[in-house]
Amino acid sequence: MTQLYISADIEGVAGVVNRDQAGNGCRDFSQGRQWMTDEVIAACEAARARGIDRVVISDSHGTGDNILIDQLPDYVEIVRSWPRELMMMQGIECGEFLGAAFIGFHAGSRSAGGVLAHTMSGEIIELTLNGIVQSETTFNAALGGHFGVPLIMASGDDVYTRHVADAFPGVPTATVKWAHGVRSARTLTPRAACTLIGERMTEALNRAAMFKPMHLDGPIDVEIEFSTPLKAEVCSYVPTVERISSHRIKMLVEDMIAVSRFIALILQIKPSY
Repeated sequence: MTQLYISADIEGVAGVVNRDQAGNGCRDFSQGRQWMTDEVIAACEAARARGIDRVVISDSHGTGDNILIDQLPDYVEIVRSWPRELMMMQGIECGEFLGAAFIGFHAGSRSAGGVLAHTMSGEIIELTLNGIVQSETTFNAALGGHFGVPLIMASGDDVYTRHVADAFPGVPTATVKWAHGVRSARTLTPRAACTLIGERMTEALNRAAMFKPMHLDGPIDVEIEFSTPLKAEVCSYVPTVERISSHRIKMLVEDMIAVSRFIALILQIKPSY
């Protein structure tokens, strides 16, 4: 059985330009989640046409229950809701995958520009592994690499796809919108975006053998800068965590699984002033 893994977010989906389309309960969220679902299906159908038997999807945005699962093909399985120790890559542990695709992803919190750019949550200003600043894409690719799965395709805005081109040369990308700012963009229509995503997925699977997993050997030096000092303070209660400034912590962990589990834990902690 040939399998593909997809992690899907919403900020990089065509048409999504602000929280009205991206936030559960917001004015236009029903549109945003439909566009997200359609892009995921486009990737799945293109993969199916290239011989993929099974697709495992992580619904990786917000509450983790955005994709309209009754519209998905029968050969798909989907990971929903939180918490989960592998976060946006949960399900990657469930078998051998030809590759991973990131659909609807976005630029990181340290990028200059990018629609709704952030890294994991608004609480994290910067995440570094072994001194290198991470985006959700590089972090999740390293997590996939722990399981021997390479990144083979990605979609999002132009700031995001340039980031992928820099970090993963040769990996096909679908640019579905062009950022004018954090909350504005010129965008393809949903139908045109789905067509482009299908084309890039076909290209990726045609070249799948050339892509290699991103390996990050342990031990791994982790530093996280938070938006509030209270989060850093609470994390410093863990014996292996050192608080190195008002907003920043550091720790040494054995592998990417340990990094993911720690971040999954701290994102569940909601200290308030």
